[in-house]
Amino acid sequence: MPTPLEFFYSNRKRIIIVAVVVALVAVLAVAWSVGMNVNHGVTSTATSKAYFGLAGNAGSGVAAYDTSAPMAAPEIARSAIMMPPVPSPTAGQTAAEVDQKIIKTGNLSLVVVKAEEAAARITAIATELKGFVQSSSVSELPDGTHSGNVTVRVPADQFETALTQIKATATLVKDENVSGQDVTEQYTDLQARLRNAQAQEETYLAILKQARTVDDTLKVQEQLGIIRGEIESMQGQIQYLQNVTSYSTISVYIEEEPTISAPTKEFRPLDLIKQSVQTLIDAFQALATGLIKLLIIGGGLVLPLALIAWVVYTLAKRRNRG
Repeated sequence: MPTPLEFFYSNRKRIIIVAVVVALVAVLAVAWSVGMNVNHGVTSTATSKAYFGLAGNAGSGVAAYDTSAPMAAPEIARSAIMMPPVPSPTAGQTAAEVDQKIIKTGNLSLVVVKAEEAAARITAIATELKGFVQSSSVSELPDGTHSGNVTVRVPADQFETALTQIKATATLVKDENVSGQDVTEQYTDLQARLRNAQAQEETYLAILKQARTVDDTLKVQEQLGIIRGEIESMQGQIQYLQNVTSYSTISVYIEEEPTISAPTKEFRPLDLIKQSVQTLIDAFQALATGLIKLLIIGGGLVLPLALIAWVVYTLAKRRNRG
């Protein structure tokens, strides 16, 4: 039997011919596949342009549809699923070309003469500047002084004025922290995306008018539901940014200077004696309860163990005697 090397040399011409034929077949198959893909792409592009009205309208923002001629059912379904993005009128607009949107916040810690009067004055300042109070609270401390927190919202263009006037109500500004977050780019991007989504919604509505079957209608309505959800989400984000940038937030912590008075109104010796006696009684009661539980629970555990130990000891003692 010839070896593989001898077989190759004896049949090398046949092997080379077979290899060449296989290679040619492979090349022809690849060429045919590429040609089919190109033709399919050209056909799909032509069909898309025909149904989306893109031919001769490349520069328009929204594709023009011919609603007078109903679309075929497969094309309606394909159009509803493969909707091309619609360029927004604000595309390419930079943050510098629109009004800046900045979220301004301020935090103050103030020492005041009277906390209640200071809280009332801060409220009045916010109202005078066309703002409003978001929250306000004042409470009494154990030493008889008062402290509180007041949060106000004022128009963004009155932010610095409000800070100055609020600080004027204090005898000491212990801490001041002011920050600003520029969200102009985010706001501009949301507006552009919203316009784009609204344009797509109009296009879907135009397609919906041409639907002739229940299946086509359901497919288009499904896409409409998705795009409307996106529109509502972006509208909510835009509204939030408009709110936080139109009105700035100032949070103020106020406290009175500690005063020394003897005796303070909280000092009641008789009440303290009663409380101390009651605390002592509670302590004795807790101790007695603990001892009782220890005796009962401990006895219940120790007695059986002691009995077992006595029995073992007795038996061992008898065995040793025997």
